[in-house]
Amino acid sequence: MTTRFAIAILGTLGVPIMLLAQTGTDRFTTRMKRDDANGDGKLTRSELTGPKRLFEQLDEDGDGVLVLSDDAAQKLKNFRVQAGDQPGTAIGSTDRRRMMETLQSRAAHLRQGPAATRGGLRERREPDHQDVRYGDHERHVLDVYLAETEDSEPAPCMIWIHGGGFRRGDKSEGSRFARPFVANGIHYVTLNYRLSQHAIAPACFHDCAHAVQFLRQNAEKWNIDKSRISIGGGSAGAGLAQWIAYSPDRADPTAADPMFRQSTRVSAVILLNAQTSYDFRWIKTHIPGDAWMGDGLQQLFGYTIDDIDKIDDEKIQTIQACSPITHLSEDDPPTVFYYRRSKDPKIAMQNAMDGIHHPLFGFELKKRADELKVPCDVFTVETTKDRLFYNNRWDHAVGFLKKHFEMD
Repeated sequence: MTTRFAIAILGTLGVPIMLLAQTGTDRFTTRMKRDDANGDGKLTRSELTGPKRLFEQLDEDGDGVLVLSDDAAQKLKNFRVQAGDQPGTAIGSTDRRRMMETLQSRAAHLRQGPAATRGGLRERREPDHQDVRYGDHERHVLDVYLAETEDSEPAPCMIWIHGGGFRRGDKSEGSRFARPFVANGIHYVTLNYRLSQHAIAPACFHDCAHAVQFLRQNAEKWNIDKSRISIGGGSAGAGLAQWIAYSPDRADPTAADPMFRQSTRVSAVILLNAQTSYDFRWIKTHIPGDAWMGDGLQQLFGYTIDDIDKIDDEKIQTIQACSPITHLSEDDPPTVFYYRRSKDPKIAMQNAMDGIHHPLFGFELKKRADELKVPCDVFTVETTKDRLFYNNRWDHAVGFLKKHFEMD
């Protein structure tokens, strides 16, 4: 029974025994490079030939992308070592026993409940309301995860926006992060938006704002407290969340559709590996390396690096208007940034992906937030202790919301 249970948990982790026994870190890295058919140094879920759960295990920030020069292979190596497998060796009887003990320990940890999102072991939860339509486009859908509450009073809500460079990703990625919130009395919502191949900016920004208005319009249906709504996201989703949080209220009291009369203001912001500006000129000035040349930015705003000197004033204004740091003001909500990278500027020079997710983005916004006396914290990974904190970030995030929602 114990063995069968441990094997079941191993399947939940999505790391087959054969992969652990027969595939070394170097071999896995080679496979990742082979799967990168277009040679862009990145892998999406559809490109990786490995198991879906393995992809999710390595994609800690939920942005839907693995970077080949990132530490994905090292994470796999660490997992194998934790499971009792030493790189380059077969799994013997002693190692197998140690692996089973490790898996049983992780299984027990999983049974402890909502806090078992630690160390990348995320338990999915199915939404209570799936593919709820908030607009006309096929991507205008959201999922609602209802909070576990003991009374009928309206509960606060956390809205999560997925990442993916504005070109990929899906709301289902947010299901990995739902449980800590709903278990602590906070409704949780994930949403899709038009990607840049469907419509360039500011389309996706407006989509997400409309989703907030839709939730407020339907707050009574899902028992949401309209006065306590927070927002967040990873990577591109973090930028969209900030833009909503820092922009002036988009409520239009004269709108024919009552949805558009609803406020877009939020109470708190939670961000993973966030950019705070999408202005290539700002990025080139503040972030070392080639992040400012990112093809995701080019597609989002409809320009090319080759024609960068020919961008007209209207497009420049759009780029500035979509950059969250442009809108930060003294009445904006408290913000917390979590970065899985070091704040060392040299990290940004390793590759464009490290640059576009560098903590310097968060620290630049914090400078302005401190001047305006807007609460803002930036957490980075500099030590083993910091890594542990990052792996337990959802516990901290829930505490952050409970404080600002005055739930304790």
